[in-house]
Amino acid sequence: MRLVLIAIATLWGIGAVLAFVYTREKTLDARLSAGYFIAWPALLVLVYVNQPLPLWIGVPVMFGFIPWFLSGPHLWSILQDPSRSKRGELVGIPIGYWTWGSIAAVLLGMLFDVLVRP
Repeated sequence: MRLVLIAIATLWGIGAVLAFVYTREKTLDARLSAGYFIAWPALLVLVYVNQPLPLWIGVPVMFGFIPWFLSGPHLWSILQDPSRSKRGELVGIPIGYWTWGSIAAVLLGMLFDVLVRP
């Protein structure tokens, strides 16, 4: 099982770096999507390695999976048709959702930090 996970992580890493290199000449939205596709798992590994971590930091990082999961299809669609890229969106998600979602995730982490004590 360990070899399967290593193979999956290696293939993801190669694909993410290739996507990032491929989007160097593309739109800003494509570059940001490819960058997020690379950066979120790296941040997740840092959070995992630096345990224990306060939940007000860990919860927003974990919730970052949702946009990361959507960044691949969004990147594919804007590479096929650059007109699908919209102003005021990051990785295909409106900036307002990022703002309020980030605030809510931090507050939820703070609440968990207070209520769930080890």
